[in-house]
Amino acid sequence: MEVIQMELMKADVTVVGGGIAGICAAIAAARQGLLVSLINDRPVLGGNASSEVRVHINGSAYLGNSPSYYAREGGLVEELKLKIFHYNPLYNKKLMLSLSDTVLLDMVYDEPNISLFLNTCVHETGMENGRIQWVEGLQLASERKFRFESPTYIDCSGDGIVGYQAGAHFRWGREAKHEYKEQLAPEVADHYTMGDTILFQARDVNYSVPYKRPGFAYDITKLEFFDSIRKGLNHRSFPRKINGLGGLWWLEYGGHMDIIKNNEDIALELRKLVYGIWDYIKNSGEFDDVDNLILDYVCPIPGKRESRRFIGEHMLSQNDLTTKPHFEDAVSVGGWYMDLHANKGIYDEGPATAWNFVPGLYNIPFRSLFSRNIPNLMFAGRNISATHVAFGSTRVMATCGCMGQAVGTAAALCVKYDTDPADIVKAHMGELQAQLLRDGQTIVGLQEPLDPYFADGLTIRASSQRSYEQLHPTEEVSLEKALCLVLPIQTSVVESVQIKIKNRSEHSETLQVKLFGGERKENYIPANELKGYNLVISAGHDDWITLDLSCKKPEDDKIYIVLAGTASLTVHNNEEKMTGTVSFLYRPEEPSRLKKLNKSICFKDLIPSQDMYNPANVVNGFSRPYGLPNGWISERTEGQEWLEFGFASPKNLDEIHLVFNSQLNLEHFDDPIESLIQDYDVTLTLEDGTKSEIKVRGNYLSLNKHQVFAKGVTQIRFDFCATYGSSYYEVFAVKFFAPKNAKLGRVKS
Repeated sequence: MEVIQMELMKADVTVVGGGIAGICAAIAAARQGLLVSLINDRPVLGGNASSEVRVHINGSAYLGNSPSYYAREGGLVEELKLKIFHYNPLYNKKLMLSLSDTVLLDMVYDEPNISLFLNTCVHETGMENGRIQWVEGLQLASERKFRFESPTYIDCSGDGIVGYQAGAHFRWGREAKHEYKEQLAPEVADHYTMGDTILFQARDVNYSVPYKRPGFAYDITKLEFFDSIRKGLNHRSFPRKINGLGGLWWLEYGGHMDIIKNNEDIALELRKLVYGIWDYIKNSGEFDDVDNLILDYVCPIPGKRESRRFIGEHMLSQNDLTTKPHFEDAVSVGGWYMDLHANKGIYDEGPATAWNFVPGLYNIPFRSLFSRNIPNLMFAGRNISATHVAFGSTRVMATCGCMGQAVGTAAALCVKYDTDPADIVKAHMGELQAQLLRDGQTIVGLQEPLDPYFADGLTIRASSQRSYEQLHPTEEVSLEKALCLVLPIQTSVVESVQIKIKNRSEHSETLQVKLFGGERKENYIPANELKGYNLVISAGHDDWITLDLSCKKPEDDKIYIVLAGTASLTVHNNEEKMTGTVSFLYRPEEPSRLKKLNKSICFKDLIPSQDMYNPANVVNGFSRPYGLPNGWISERTEGQEWLEFGFASPKNLDEIHLVFNSQLNLEHFDDPIESLIQDYDVTLTLEDGTKSEIKVRGNYLSLNKHQVFAKGVTQIRFDFCATYGSSYYEVFAVKFFAPKNAKLGRVKS
């Protein structure tokens, strides 16, 4: 009998799990020069985001409803999402998802340092002196067996198979309230987790197709929860339009069981439910326009939400998400609500979930991403060191991907310094954070200052600059329901601003004005009332009025102007976006949850005037709005615009990064992002007068990196030629990186 021979695979880091977290970990490590073994137990990459399971890649933007507004993650997750939408514009409709799989494969195959092992199940982990020495994987279809050796291991497997086999400490279920002083935790700890879901896809084929329920499937009408879902109670409701339905997230089961050991029983129960639900949709007569619908796809495996959660040096808890303490070792962000599902899923009598408010972006510390007792084990994804309550927020895939980028980058430092993750916290956090920022990672409050080598004597010029005013009203919105205009403020005080108000009635009306300030620069939350007053608007008035502001700049660098009146009072607005300035519907009962207006209240003549979109902003160290917009915007144009950088002395330059506006307030998008710069040219002038040019056409990414390896650069000019529809050119950041030895002395010709 022939025995399968063990094949030894050596690398600098081994990543187990090819979901979004594992992909980002592997790519981040590979781009830092590490040799990476990436192991995935499925035939495709993506995990829950793959064409097999079909869950959207959601994250801190919370479907575009985050109180931080500009909340979508940067870095590898941003790159990944933009590439998916570029190659599969029907991603949001859950069509052509195999194309989305190929994007992930492309990103991995594009990294020569990654060795990818699909359909490979890790079944054993070898230990020596408390450290992981190897993991073994079996690739059944190929009849191959591998032993993977590396100094560092990253467990992104979801269920935490490597950490579990290694003996890493972990939690299962819900912590008691007293353990971490969490208001949302139960009084007594238990073993409940969130359950699994099998998604499905409905499709219209333009002719009638009958459906016969399989014998194993349930008659849903006879189950105890039927009346509740039929009435749409407890957040379990059917959409009005069934065509294109991509599944029912609340069709959940297994959280009251051992969700790993009982995986097959849970999957069978979910199949019984899915095929029974489809029978009810097709054959009950209670749904319109379903005759031509087919059950086009049923996911072959359940999408898992929760199982093991490892224990690191810090256990992220509810209070970390709500009070947002400062973490010196912050490496990524989250922001999804604490979305805590019912213990028994579809069979639970209570609501399917509770969306518990999270006040905008929060930082995740590196200490939550490595094991407290296995020194060479890191993790990212749904298995990180977080309580069940905090996990309700951190579990979404874009957040998991950001953690993956953090640990993949940290692995490079572990190799560089021949050390373990815990020592990175003690000695190399600044270096880790600097590299993460350089690669686009979002970390709240961290600034990436321009290297003094380039800053000394730097001059910045632009072809134009957008004025800080929103003119040209095109429509009106009633003030019967209060509206809120948020204006970022640069100056230490602000005196007044003008808005355009119309009184449709034949008598005077009262305009109520309230001013608020906020507390956190990443948020759009009117926390503190500054003043309030009323203005009498005469009958038939339709003109600009002056609002008295007379206040100091609030802590969050923004002033919130709340306007309320009667149905006869309207404020003029338009549909033109202005980065940083946002208009909301104001709900006094929930002031921290401003609702997007999707229009812009017009304003002008802000006193003192604000130099808001100065080109110098692109080197201020921020790559997104944080308090202020932090970017350069050109004036409205149909032509080209430019930015120009001049150096007082010649510089050696390895790399240039540009960060464009990709509308970070959006979670998902169907169309090309209008504000992204599509076509541009880069011209480097050297000290001998020669020029070097780079032409970019068809760009669709927010972070653009250019390796130039130029010596004696005296000037850099960017000529912007086209966007995807915006009448303005917007640049958040321009970064210059010198060779490591460039700062040793003057550049020599």
